[in-house]
Amino acid sequence: MHRHSLLILTCLLAVINCKQGLFDEDDKVVEYTEKTYAAGLYSGDKAHVFLLYSSYCGHCQKFAPTYKKFAEAINSWSSVVEVTGINCVVYTDVCRLYNIVGYPTIRFMGITTNTSDIGESIGGDRSLEGLIKWTVSEVFEMENIPEKFSFLQKVSTTQAKKWKSDTSESTDKPSVIVVTENEDVGRRVVLDIHDNRVRYTLLSSDAAKLLGAKSAGLLVFSDNGRITYIANVEDDREKFNATVKKLLNVKKSGEEKDKDNGEHESSKPKYVDTNLQYNLYELDMRSAVNNAFYTEVSLKTEFSKDELDNLKNFVRTVKRCGVWTPEYSDQLEHVHSELKSRDSLNNSDWTNILKSASEKGFPQNSTFIGCEGSKPLFRGYSCSLWVLFHTMLSSCYNSKLPSNEVLQHIHGYIESFFSCSYCRSHFLAMAERLKLTAITDEQEAIIAFWAAHNEVNERLSVEDHDPYFPKIQYPPSSICKKCRHENTGQFDIEEVFKYLLKHYRRVQTPSGKFRIVKGRKSKKKTNRN
Repeated sequence: MHRHSLLILTCLLAVINCKQGLFDEDDKVVEYTEKTYAAGLYSGDKAHVFLLYSSYCGHCQKFAPTYKKFAEAINSWSSVVEVTGINCVVYTDVCRLYNIVGYPTIRFMGITTNTSDIGESIGGDRSLEGLIKWTVSEVFEMENIPEKFSFLQKVSTTQAKKWKSDTSESTDKPSVIVVTENEDVGRRVVLDIHDNRVRYTLLSSDAAKLLGAKSAGLLVFSDNGRITYIANVEDDREKFNATVKKLLNVKKSGEEKDKDNGEHESSKPKYVDTNLQYNLYELDMRSAVNNAFYTEVSLKTEFSKDELDNLKNFVRTVKRCGVWTPEYSDQLEHVHSELKSRDSLNNSDWTNILKSASEKGFPQNSTFIGCEGSKPLFRGYSCSLWVLFHTMLSSCYNSKLPSNEVLQHIHGYIESFFSCSYCRSHFLAMAERLKLTAITDEQEAIIAFWAAHNEVNERLSVEDHDPYFPKIQYPPSSICKKCRHENTGQFDIEEVFKYLLKHYRRVQTPSGKFRIVKGRKSKKKTNRN
């Protein structure tokens, strides 16, 4: 009884955790929901950097610390440009509006009230410095800059002529002009100060020459219109900032609060039973299907012919090759039957198919047991998807839908719908190198996918991962001694195949019972090393 209660509690916690984003209240990233994004992005009072991400996406998780540092680095510019994000696992309908093709997607949203504006995507460098440079460039290239942000406009020749000849205390005349040889430095200084009394210009410009600047420095306007040139200021952001603030008697808007050195409660690792990772749970695989259908496939607005074919094949394969209870299998069959006769598909059609399936009991929530991580951002969907794929390959071995065709359908799903763009490109490149879609032998297909998964584990083992679940070469000898040669420690491919076939055909149902797929053993030795 106690064990059953613990399992239910684990499931409930997993459902909650799967929807938690990558940022918490201590970060400088504003997290939007479907109720708040429009009022924020289209308020017309500031620009936004907008991250559309999936909390299940491994590359998004890896990128999150950089995005947090980026938000912290430009937090003093938040009156001009705010750093924001939205978790597309939860708010898929919102993310679909931005025509994204993969996660993470970063958009610059200018100062606008036009709700059809989907912004400009970042191109290239997503390092901390790359993000800052891109943001600075986008901010200063905005059109229709409001008067309150006139400091974002570089001093023009016309303005320089006017200010030089006008000895009165003109309302549009700045107090200080930063003269620099580096446009990026000038732009960052005026963003740091964010005061219309401070403007910038390039030393090489006609404006700088008209105002008498001969080297990098500061042009200071006195109340009587006199211009004083301070030339002994280094062409450096920090030096400019210190001098300008002293001239303007600018004080910090408030001392930073002491940071809490402890972790936010939601980010602390919790106790997890690591032994559960070696069991197969139908709830994990249901969660993989649910996230695939509701979060990834649902991102599409229109489906091309290839995408529709790949979706039909994937749904059919999930239905036939997954190890499901009868009621869940019937629900999958409903999705399959609604889809298979269609010659075209758009998002509205797909949404209606899922809606009719949910009315028949098809679940939308995600519950992870064997794939639960020590933190919400670890394992989860990516783990459950691997488990689903291995299970489909093994359970359909020697059936009417052979494993090599299953592998092709897995490839089709990843190519068309897998939303982590970094992960997708890595997998497709690996699949091409290993010629996964050209495999015609069932046993070889199962082994090839196993080898590909271990290759991914090896690549990710040097990156951040769940400390409770290190990336290893699977299966470890602790659960399959025969899978390695005693003398070399290398994998015995034939024994690995037997293990995979047996392991991925025994699945625990939500009721605690086991469903076992029966099938014949290996027919021949595989020629893979």
